[in-house]
Amino acid sequence: MAERPNAKLLKSFGMLSPRGFKSHSLRCKERAPECAGKVTPVLVEWARHGQNTANLTRTLSHKAFDGDLTDLGRQQAHDLGCLLSARPAPQPALLVCSPLRRARQTAEIVGAHIGLRVALELNDLRELDVGSLDGRSDEEAWATYNEVLDAWSAGNPEVRFPEGENHNELCARLRRALVTVVSCSQEPGALVVAHGASLRASVNHLMGVPDPGHDLATGTMARLDVALGVDNGVRVSLLVWGKP
Repeated sequence: MAERPNAKLLKSFGMLSPRGFKSHSLRCKERAPECAGKVTPVLVEWARHGQNTANLTRTLSHKAFDGDLTDLGRQQAHDLGCLLSARPAPQPALLVCSPLRRARQTAEIVGAHIGLRVALELNDLRELDVGSLDGRSDEEAWATYNEVLDAWSAGNPEVRFPEGENHNELCARLRRALVTVVSCSQEPGALVVAHGASLRASVNHLMGVPDPGHDLATGTMARLDVALGVDNGVRVSLLVWGKP
């Protein structure tokens, strides 16, 4: 049986509950300096999880509420897995997900279709850190949530969720996550199963393109080109939004 990766190594990458082999996790760190000098983009397919109970109850969910997939959500995950397994393009070489159950469950279902186990769970891939709004579903909470997103869209990145993150902090952690994914990935790329709101909120800053105008639907994907530069700088280009 493979050994569990070293805890300090995992902490340095922001990983939680690794399921891959130790040798794979060690290669991630060993390859990071090598990858950092490359500018060849790596394809990262970013799938939003299937529908979960928080979608039905309109519950804001970063940590406090961690609902399972609904029957529809599980079907959406199977549909995405079938679509990926049937396409002529090569399958991703790495499967990574957020630690929230809705993302993990989606990743496991999709992975079964394409022959991949979840290699990494990254804390940096969590949904928006809404602070004291976490676990709430009332209209006041949603009004505050929308006010913060509107402020970010208006060019005020320092505005933060009450006791939560601001826009700069969100973009910094997603950038860290993408650096980790690309450092660990091999051709032809990686599949990330995570969340929609966090990615959409970062599109303008991380990718330099306007807001796409709509959320990723549950069970659908965006496609990104991600290239690492010197000192683990990262360049992200949006190729497709919302089409699996």
